[in-house]
Amino acid sequence: MLRSRTVNEVIVAALLLGSALLLVEIRFEHREVLGETWVAWLPLASAALLLVGGAVALPFWRRGGRGVLTALFAVAFVVGTVGVWFHSHGQPFAHVTKVLSAWLLHPGQSGGVPVGTEPPALAPAAFCGLGLLGLIACLTPAHADQP
Repeated sequence: MLRSRTVNEVIVAALLLGSALLLVEIRFEHREVLGETWVAWLPLASAALLLVGGAVALPFWRRGGRGVLTALFAVAFVVGTVGVWFHSHGQPFAHVTKVLSAWLLHPGQSGGVPVGTEPPALAPAAFCGLGLLGLIACLTPAHADQP
């Protein structure tokens, strides 16, 4: 028998769709580097695992699926954190400063950094956000889940 879904489950379903979009985008953005290093495969594998594992776990939300989804979103958060580290060459704070300095430039200026020469330092933070929102949805009891 079908039951109505909690807001948390609907949010998780939306986040799983977001992971599908990330999977497609990361495959495109990593197209060259995939042949150079195994690290470039981490976000692809994580997004695919989240999408497939999450789609299987979501219907079993109240029978263990929520726990599986919590673990999958935690992995996504860790992969995002590792991605920020690799994209910034181990210097995330220096790269964040460089990214924020763009606000001081006039439109059309590069600030001495040619466009496309470095990986976007904060792009992997999208995984952190996806993972964090998923963790919040999985770990916060919805009204319907409370006894």
